[in-house]
Amino acid sequence: MKNLLYQTNDIIRDRYRIVSPIGEGSMGTTYEAEDLTNYQRVAIKVVSLRQTQDWKIIELFDREARVLANLQHPGIPKYLDRFDEDTSTDRRFYLVQELAVGESLAALVEKGWQPDERRVRKMALQLLDILNYLHQLTPPVIHRDIKPQNIIRHTNDKLYLVDFGAVQDVYRNTLTRGGTFVGTLGYMPHEQFRGQVGAASDLYALGATLLFLLSGKSPAELPQTRMKIDFHRHVNISPALSQWLEKMLAPAVEDRFASAREAISALSLPLKPSVREVTSHNGPRGSRISLMTTENSLVCLIPLHWNLILSLTTITIVLSFFAWPIFILLAIPFISLLGSQSLFIDRQKFILKKRWFGICFQEIKGQTADIKLVDVEVTRGSKGKTLFNLVIWEGVRKYNFGGFISQYEKKWLEIRLSEFLNLRRLQPLDIERSDNCSKLSSRAIASFKPRKN
Repeated sequence: MKNLLYQTNDIIRDRYRIVSPIGEGSMGTTYEAEDLTNYQRVAIKVVSLRQTQDWKIIELFDREARVLANLQHPGIPKYLDRFDEDTSTDRRFYLVQELAVGESLAALVEKGWQPDERRVRKMALQLLDILNYLHQLTPPVIHRDIKPQNIIRHTNDKLYLVDFGAVQDVYRNTLTRGGTFVGTLGYMPHEQFRGQVGAASDLYALGATLLFLLSGKSPAELPQTRMKIDFHRHVNISPALSQWLEKMLAPAVEDRFASAREAISALSLPLKPSVREVTSHNGPRGSRISLMTTENSLVCLIPLHWNLILSLTTITIVLSFFAWPIFILLAIPFISLLGSQSLFIDRQKFILKKRWFGICFQEIKGQTADIKLVDVEVTRGSKGKTLFNLVIWEGVRKYNFGGFISQYEKKWLEIRLSEFLNLRRLQPLDIERSDNCSKLSSRAIASFKPRKN
């Protein structure tokens, strides 16, 4: 940390001994200290007038102290003291609070911690209880900067909401810090950019924080569709929690929960065991493709076509009259066709398998978030025939799927897979028109003659 005003063992006001710095932000530095009158550990936030470039920081600091002095909730560190001190070159402002023992959610995730859905639900209920308390005060208190860095988790799973430096009651206008709106990108709702905040703004920020815990990524890193965070491919959660998060993160204020109490009621419904609604999708007429989806998973099975099996059986009978070595050599190309392809996708991973006689001879695994495109590619065979290949792009790697199904089945699968993965599709492909265009292009190339100089 830069520009620290105090070092370990420095004494403030003949009472507080500095132990170590805890954090530093635009509104000063917070230290862990020891109260020498009772030897209790406390947190002291210090703002230096000399280092402050905006008087609004002092106003926000004073507001934080006034608000905290009137708050009484087990999830909010208690206000203990507020004082100023002058030095020969500076005036310093101090806010003393009960020390929230633990680590921030941001620090925990950075170390690899990722809670499961049940734990996230419990954490959400704790934080919603704090927000319900704040929002029911008169006037309501809006935190305005809920994020993983401002939530401390004790080892017993107790949570504390800290840093009320951006706090605002709803009867005041939004202030800015140096021309920048109070809040943190990725966790701020859209209305906060316009300087309009309310209880629903804190709910949005809490939803974004929970999404960070579930995905391990900042909401700012996730894709958006029509100003709405598209998080489904990056988390593996129940449909119920997914719908609840969607409402918390709705871009429009009126589409979110009306209050923290309402959000608590919706989230408190018992988590049902994993009874998932399975949807079976019918392919093109005559297709033997099996495609089933739930909200969070997809399974596709493409068996070998029956006509191919029948042909192989006939050839096997005929070849049985010949010598075995010849039979084996001639049968290899057909044996390679006797099998199936399968594709499994959930919100975290995908698995592509190819089988012969029920034995898996190829398995490809990857992260679902890395799938960028599903497309039907049009290529030319060695004899000039137009070929249609269903391709799954994982970054710069591509995998062919469904090599022995028709071009119409491939197009149908492309649409279904893209819809499930919520991928942007390329311009719709008119197969017949594309084939005709390819023929015209081939003729044009064949008839082209370079101009002689």
